Amino acid sequence: MEDDFPWKCMNTETLEREYSPSSCVSNYEDLVKSYTDESLKISKKLRFEKDLIYGNSKNEILDLCLASVKNSPLVVFIHGGYWQLLSKDDCLFPAQEFNDLDISYCAIDYTLAPDAHISEMVDQCRRSIKWLYENSNEYGYDRNKIFLIGSSAGAHLAAMTMLTDWRKYHLPSNIIKGSTLLSGVYDIRPIVKTYINEPLNLDMDSASELSPLFLVEPNDGEVIICWGENETSEFKRQSIEFEKKWKHAGNKSNLLEVKGNNHFDIVFNMMRKDCSLRRLMMQQILRNQ
Repeated sequence: MEDDFPWKCMNTETLEREYSPSSCVSNYEDLVKSYTDESLKISKKLRFEKDLIYGNSKNEILDLCLASVKNSPLVVFIHGGYWQLLSKDDCLFPAQEFNDLDISYCAIDYTLAPDAHISEMVDQCRRSIKWLYENSNEYGYDRNKIFLIGSSAGAHLAAMTMLTDWRKYHLPSNIIKGSTLLSGVYDIRPIVKTYINEPLNLDMDSASELSPLFLVEPNDGEVIICWGENETSEFKRQSIEFEKKWKHAGNKSNLLEVKGNNHFDIVFNMMRKDCSLRRLMMQQILRNQ
C-alpha cells in the first residue's frame, strides 16, 4: 500500500481543517438549510412515491419521482453529511431537472452513525439498488439504465456501491451504468485521526477496507469525478487519486473541477444549464437511451 500520502505528515489540527469542508465556506449552514427548503418545495410540486421500503430496518426507505414516460433511466441520489447527518428528504430538489428530461429520480435513506457502522451503510446502499432493480416493472423505469449520484460521504457510498461484486447478489455485474461522484472521500484513513471519527468508530484496518481507492477493479460503469474550485487541497487530491486508480484499471472516467463552486453548492449548480458538469452527467445518462 502506498506510503507517500501527504495526510500522513499532517498534525491533527491540519487534518481536521483539511477534512472539514466548511473551512472553505462561510455560509455553509445556509447552503445546507437550502437543501431542505428546496426539497420541501419540490416535494409539494412533484409527485413522489414516499418511504418505499427496500430493506428490513426502519431507515431502509427511499423516495421515487417517476418520469412521465415508461422505461426511463433512473438516477439514484445518495446524500452526504459525513455519514452522520441529513436524509433523503434533504436531497429531493434535483428531481425536477431530471424529470424535465424524462429521467426518473430516487433518493435513498441509510442508517446514520453512530447507530450504524459505515460497512452497514454500504450494505444498505447495495440493498437499495437490488430492490430498485427487482421492482422496476412495478414502477416503470428501465432497470438496465440505473445511475448513481453521490455527494461528499454519499460519493464514498456511491463509489463503494459501484465497486460491488453484484454476482453475490445474483444480479448482472453491470447493473450500474454510471456514477457522478461529487467531492468524495475515497481514502477514509485520514478521518480516523480526526474528531469526525468519534461517532464512526473506525480504526486504520476498517478504514482501509472501506476505502474505494484500494478496491478499484475493472468495471463497465463510467464515473464522473468532480469537486468545487473552493475546496480543501485534500478533497481535491482524493478525487484526483481515485480517478487515476479508476482509469489505470482500464475504466472510463471524466475528471472535473467546477469553477466558482464549493463543497456545498456544487449540488445545486450541477443542475444549471450552463454548467459543464450537467452536460457530462446528461451525456452519460442519455447516451444509454
